[in-house]
Amino acid sequence: MSGGGVVPDVCLLFERKCQAFDLAHENTRPGAILAFLNADWRDFESIPAKKESPDHAITLFDFHRLLSETGWQLTHRIECPLSSERLSGTLVQRMQDKRILGTVSRTLLIAKHI
Repeated sequence: MSGGGVVPDVCLLFERKCQAFDLAHENTRPGAILAFLNADWRDFESIPAKKESPDHAITLFDFHRLLSETGWQLTHRIECPLSSERLSGTLVQRMQDKRILGTVSRTLLIAKHI
């Protein structure tokens, strides 16, 4: 799995070298290391923090469980700060008015194949 699989397909088409991984452990060489950058996992722009439900989101715990169940062992969890410039003043004001919790970081998970 490499995103939607587009990158490996394009590399094959243009006869370029590319390495991708598959969560299915039988397709992964032993000792492989995976870096997984968690980007899109919740709808924070329209739901007040008190009304958020994990039933409508993919949480970090879900990613951890999925990786663990497919032969990966998490070794590191790193918080990667993002620039606050990605949130405009208008967006911040709307989030404050609606009491919406915003984030300016992403979580990087490092795992090794076991």
